[in-house]
Parts: sequence; C-alpha cells; structure tokens
Amino acid sequence: MKKIRYKKLINKFVFTITCILILLFSMSFNSFVAERDLDKEQQLGKKLSNDIEKKYEVVKNSVQNSLLIEIGNKLARASDLDGMNYHFKILKMEGPNAFSIPGGYIYVTYDLFDYIQSDDELAGILAHEIAHIIHNHALKQTRDNTKYNLLTILAVLLTREPDVGVLGKLTTITLLNQYSRQYEEEADLTAIDLLIETGYNPVGFLTFLERLYAREMFRPEVDLGIFQTHPETKDRVSYVKNILTEKEIEIDRRATTDYLKVNTKLILERSFWTGIIYIDDIMILNLSFSENEGIYYKILDASNNLDKYLAITLDPYEVKVSVNGPISTLLIGNNEIITLDDSETTFINKLSREVLSEMQDKIRRALWEFKLHLPF
Repeated sequence: MKKIRYKKLINKFVFTITCILILLFSMSFNSFVAERDLDKEQQLGKKLSNDIEKKYEVVKNSVQNSLLIEIGNKLARASDLDGMNYHFKILKMEGPNAFSIPGGYIYVTYDLFDYIQSDDELAGILAHEIAHIIHNHALKQTRDNTKYNLLTILAVLLTREPDVGVLGKLTTITLLNQYSRQYEEEADLTAIDLLIETGYNPVGFLTFLERLYAREMFRPEVDLGIFQTHPETKDRVSYVKNILTEKEIEIDRRATTDYLKVNTKLILERSFWTGIIYIDDIMILNLSFSENEGIYYKILDASNNLDKYLAITLDPYEVKVSVNGPISTLLIGNNEIITLDDSETTFINKLSREVLSEMQDKIRRALWEFKLHLPF
C-alpha cells in the first residue's frame, strides 16, 4: 500500500516537473520570439538618426545619393525583413566610413565615394551594413556589453532621458563598427548571399576589404573608421576569399576595380600615326607607323587582348616574347597579345623583337608596381 502511494507521489512529482519545464520552455521561446520589436527598433533609429544628422550635414541631390539609394533599395528588398523600412544617406563626415544603426538607417560618408572603384564595391559595403540590421547586431552587441536584454535596451533607450552608459555603448558600436568576430563574420556571410541574390559581383566586397588591409599596413597611424572592425581585416579577407571559392565564384579582381586599367590612344600626326597603350599610368607601347590599316587594327586588338588576359595574379615569367625570324609575338601565358613583323617597326628604326621586349618589360613593371602597393 505504501509502495503504491509512494509511486503515485513520484508520478505526481514527475508530472509537475514536466509541466514546469514545458511552461519554462514556452516562456523562454516566447521571450526569444519577442526579443525583436521592429517598431521600437525603428523608433530608436529615428531618434538616433536625428542626433546624428544634427551633428553631421546630410548630402542631398547628388549623383552619389541617387546611386546609393538605388543600390541600397535593391539589396534591402532581398533582406526578407518584413516591416523594416531602410534609409540610405550620405554624411559630410571626414574619412571613408559606413555604419548602420538600429531601425534600418545606413550612413556612408561622402569621402567613401573617392575610395570605392565600382558599384559592386559599394553594394558590398551596403550589403554588409544591411546584414548587421538583419541580424540586429548593434543591439545584440550592446546586450553583450551590458547586463540588459534586447527589449530592456530598447525600453531604456526610448525613454526621454536614456541611460547615458547604454547609449554610449550603442553609439561606439555603430559608429566605430566595434562588433565581435562572430557578428562580423555573420554579416560578411549574409552580405555575400545578398550580393549574389541581387546580381552584384561579390568579388567587389573582397577587393574593397583587400584595399582596407593594404591601407592598414601602410598607414597604421590613420583613424581607420570603417576599418576598425573585429576580426582583423587580414582575417576577413582570408575567410571572404574562402567563401567565394567554396561558392565557385571566379575571383577576377579587375572586374570590380580600376586595377591595371588598359587605355589606348591613336594619334594622327601629319603623315603618320602613333599608337599608344597604357596600363594605369605606365606607357607600355608607343609605336609610330606610316598609314597602315593593318598596324592600326593590331594595336586596337592588342589593347583588347591585354584587357582580356591581364590579371593581377600574373607572375612576370608569364609575360613573354616569342621570336621567329623577323616575326615576334608578345604572349601572356599561351595567349597572343600582339604579333609584329620587322617591316612594321622600321618606321621607328627598331626590330619587332625590340619593340615587344620593351613592351614585355613595361607590363612586368606595371604588375610589380601594382603588387608593391596592394600586396595580396
């Protein structure tokens, strides 16, 4: 009889504990779901943006502003954060910088436009900031740095007299991009997915990060603004490159930058033409010739071939000259760039192999100078 009563007590105890655990789990789950309040985040964002825009002038009615909004809205539509309204603005703030605050507000500095080299790079920066908003990183980092949960932080900051300490932490996190390694990596990964989904080349995000790394290496005393992130930019470059490789995305850096830019000039001077090809500011070919349509088109084709086959990962030995009697050919790898006959270079009193050997040396110099400043 006692055993039966004892067994009933045990069963009742187990049932009670089970009910309590289910209740606690339910409360915990509901608390987790309720941790995101987009309306309050946007109220906070409006409040913070008013303070920011009192301190810094907002740039309006510029070509850059139209571009920013166009790219930003395209990325925002892919963010799948229903109920979040995004705002993209340019600030007159010294130095290249970008940051986001809760509530969908994303700011870039006017100076940033002198630093980026393509729409793809700008898209990469904006996608990264949108990712911080998607994952609520600013408030999560503030939570990690304080004793409050997310909803309490929102409540504290939305009062008429917000907690100065909490507000200071949030401001530091957003304006100086002081996120943890975990949050930065999460934002980088999400940014790449957003870029792929919206048709922007994610290599632009990599090339931008690589230049940040080069800037840190050569100018460590500069206030880095957007560059003050955790993990170190070198590590970010490494894992972003790995992500792109895993996703089988070709890393063609010249597609998203002005790197090793090829330009051509054809000048008519009285009785002869001069064809000039540049890589960046380095003149790699300067060939004068009497009126000859064949050489004219050879120079145009050489420029196109250079643009097609030139890569920043080229090794000097891959740029070579093949000589076969009076005919010489400049190659990059196994790809023909230009072939000249000695008869086509007599106007400048040089052999074709001399002209193309000089061109070879200058291409190598252009590659060397590039890698000197951007050692990836």
